[in-house]
Amino acid sequence: MSELSPRAGMKVLDVGSGTGETVLEIARKVGPKGKAVGIDFTEEGIAKAQKKAHSSGLDRTAEFRLADAEKLPFEDETFDTVISECVVCLTADKQRVLTEKVRVLKPGGRVIMHDVINWAPMPEAVRKDPRLYCGCIGGAVGMKDYKHMMEKAGLVDIKVVDHSNQIRKRLSAGILSAALELPKNDKALDEIVDFLRRDGIGYALFIGTKPKN
Repeated sequence: MSELSPRAGMKVLDVGSGTGETVLEIARKVGPKGKAVGIDFTEEGIAKAQKKAHSSGLDRTAEFRLADAEKLPFEDETFDTVISECVVCLTADKQRVLTEKVRVLKPGGRVIMHDVINWAPMPEAVRKDPRLYCGCIGGAVGMKDYKHMMEKAGLVDIKVVDHSNQIRKRLSAGILSAALELPKNDKALDEIVDFLRRDGIGYALFIGTKPKN
């Protein structure tokens, strides 16, 4: 995540850290006086991340916890930066996730996140497909919706960068693959094809700052 620019001594939280690659990369840059923490909801991911941290000699700088993004296990104003990659779109209560990110963020700190967005109304067949939901597609909302939720969570100076053109083909291919399993005369198939023709799926970077006290 190039927008982060981690510095020595920083404390960074990665929400949805997976198997830990990003956290370990940050840990190397924040040094022994800093901290890189990752949370994930899968025990398997946390176990793999902890093993990598141990083998890399980063046990003291990198930390991994099994936790829920809607209820972060940290005190208020703990981190300098909170990041996530395709995580908010997977959650049931997106507003709560963003509010939790801001709660654990120090005044003047930033939320940096990439997420899937939609540019056209999402067909119900896409929203209800378990594979597409788990693939960060079914739970996507619009760019303006994300920005509004960030503002409601208390962030200011929000920056949004549209990266849809760089990733739309891959996202669309996943939707089309699921659509091809529907009967040819199914109305849902027509809705999905129309959604793809309208370039309905996209991807964006969001950055917001927590006001200083």
